[in-house]
Order: sequence, then C-alpha cells, then structure tokens
Amino acid sequence: MKKQFINYLSGTVMILTMAMMPVSCKKDAAGSTKTTNPVFVKPEGTPKPNAVSYQLVWSDEFNGTSVDQTKWNIDSGNPGVNNEEEYYQAANVTETGGNLVITAKQQSVGGQPYTSAKLETLGKFSTTYGRIEARISLPMINGTWPAFWMLGTNINSVGWPNCGEIDIMEHVNTTNTILGTMHWNSGSGAAQYGSSTTTTPGDFHVYAVEWDANSINWYVDNTLYCTGNIANNINNTGAFQNPFYIILNLAIGGDLPGNTIGTLPATMLVDYVHVYKGVTTSGPPIGQTITLKGFNGDYVSSEDGTQAMTCTRTTASTWEQFTVVDAGNGKVALESMGHYVSSENGTQPITCNRTSYSTWEEFTWGTNADGTITLQGNNGDYISSEDGTQAMTCNRTTASGWESFGVNK
Repeated sequence: MKKQFINYLSGTVMILTMAMMPVSCKKDAAGSTKTTNPVFVKPEGTPKPNAVSYQLVWSDEFNGTSVDQTKWNIDSGNPGVNNEEEYYQAANVTETGGNLVITAKQQSVGGQPYTSAKLETLGKFSTTYGRIEARISLPMINGTWPAFWMLGTNINSVGWPNCGEIDIMEHVNTTNTILGTMHWNSGSGAAQYGSSTTTTPGDFHVYAVEWDANSINWYVDNTLYCTGNIANNINNTGAFQNPFYIILNLAIGGDLPGNTIGTLPATMLVDYVHVYKGVTTSGPPIGQTITLKGFNGDYVSSEDGTQAMTCTRTTASTWEQFTVVDAGNGKVALESMGHYVSSENGTQPITCNRTSYSTWEEFTWGTNADGTITLQGNNGDYISSEDGTQAMTCNRTTASGWESFGVNK
C-alpha cells in the first residue's frame, strides 16, 4: 500500500526452486525493487503442511454501533503517498448490521476532492506471527483502492521500508484480481514480492496470511496462492521477525488504480478481524513442568536465579525444570524455583530471578517442523542457547539451531 505495485499478471503464480539462486530484479516507476527470489511459491490450491494449530488472541466482530477506539485509531488527513486523492476522517466509518462500514464519498475536505476512512492498531495491538484474517466485501467502482495490511511497529523510528509491510489484501477498480505482497529493504533499497489470485471481490471472502519465522503465506477463503520465504534473514527479510500492527482503509485514486474515479459513494464492509497465534498441535503445555534441551545436547538451567541462565547441564534436575504459565494474549511465561525467566529486553544475558511476570518475562512459543520450539521475547528477538559457550541471551533477530530447543527430551 505504501508504494506503487509492479503490475501482476492476473492469476499468475511463479514456482521457484528451493535452492538459492541469483536475485533478478528490476525497477518499477516508483523506484522500488521487485525481488524474484526471497520466495518459494506454492501453486494455488496446494495445501500447506500444518505443524501448528491456531488459538484466537485478538478480534473485533464489529457488532456495535461505533468503532471500538480501545482497539483502533481512526486516522485523519491525506497520507501524502501514492498520489491518493482522499481525506481520511472519522465521519466516514461506522458499525452497523454486524459490519465495519468504511464509506468513500465525493466530498471536498482538506484540499482533497474525496473523503474516506482508515483505521489502524498502532500502540493498541500488534503481533509477531500468527494467522491474521478478515472477512471483507469490497467496492467494485473505478478508482477505489481498499486494503487490509500491516506495518512494522517500529516505522516511526526506522521508517519505511525498513519496518517491513505485509499487504494481506489489496484490490483496485472493478477487476476480480486480489493482490498479496510483502515490502522490505533488501539492503540495496525498497523491495517487494507478491502474487495475485482471482475471486468475486464484491462478495464477502476471507483474506488471510499465516506468518511464522520461516514464511508468510497468503490465502483467499483458505486457498493458498503465495508463499514468501523469510527464514534466516534471506535477502535481508529480518523486518518480518518483528511486531506488526493492522490497518484497514479505502483509498481513492493513486498510482495503482489511477485517477479516473467512478460514481461515489462506495463502501468497504468488514465482518470481522481475527488474529490467531500458532501453537503446537496440542498447544503450549500450559501448567506443565518441562525441560528444554539446546542444540548442543545440554539442558537449560535457571541457575536458581543466582546468575545468568546457561545451557550447559548434561542432566536435568530441579534448576532445569520450568513450568509453562499462560501469560495471556498468546504469550507464555516460564517459572522455575518460584521465579520467572526474563529476556532482560535483550540488553544483557537472560535471568530467572523475577518474582512476577510482565513484558520482559512474556514469550511467544513457536514451533519448528522438527518438533523443536523457539521462544521469542517481546523485544522481537529469540532466546539463544549460545551453544553452551556463554550465558544465554535474547538478542537473536532470527531463529536457527542455537535458538531451537527440544521439550522434555
């Protein structure tokens, strides 16, 4: 949404080999780079291997009479990008009939010839990974540009495209084409990758991504049509290991749809937005006491809270046992000997000396295809065993061998 798209061939899906290949790219009119190899794209309709199930952690059903502003910010003004022609204002959004209703009008406000609405959750809700979905009916009017998308929460400090962008769904004009795209800084400038599929946008459909440490997968009505590879910072995709917030908007005009605008008003209807967190098939073992074995074959130790934690124990005893606590919002806390593991926000080695848990003591429990798990702190980084050569940390931007742990092994 932030930058102009490269035009996609409707329904086209490209299959790339899993092996690393030289990156081919070209510049579009907006100056961003389209990278054709961060991604292995699965053919449309191919089922995605599901090593995780999902639990609902955040939602809005839009069953009220006005926007829930504990969940959403309502933007005001013209965003000043893409040559869009709308002025966003709260007057153009409401809830009725069980839907969020965003209405675009031919109305001059703030120097723009049209008004519309944009909602976002920055500062109120964000997520790293999970299934993010919405059931939406889109306008079929020339010049409209509705979108359901996400930006990295660090945008105000690092800027775009460094923050990363996940466009879950974009649609323009009266076509049957739906776009799904990722934007990031490839290290040599703005890059994007995506694909498209076709549906009946004027009807309600479920648009979703399933996102984990290794990939972003785009779906329409549970049919997979694109997969983006973000494992191990491939092509500098580390931005997608950080928290993102959610955006819903209906732009008018701009670089992608053009500036020939049909007859307004036009409405975008959103039945719901759901966010699910991925958990192991049986879920994180809430309430159970577990051991964690590192890549080096040794066990993680709390060190009884007297020093930084290590992964050096050849056998597991009391200091190497952790109770998994439900911390809410899809997070877990780990308790040992009456104290909680803390990420220390990544600024020093992790400890197990907190008498209660808060932000630094809450972790996202991730799963790997081999059955190992990862623990991601609220700083967006992963706990690392450091291969047992030094105290453990929570400062890895991507998860690999040292950041993977066997449970009860």
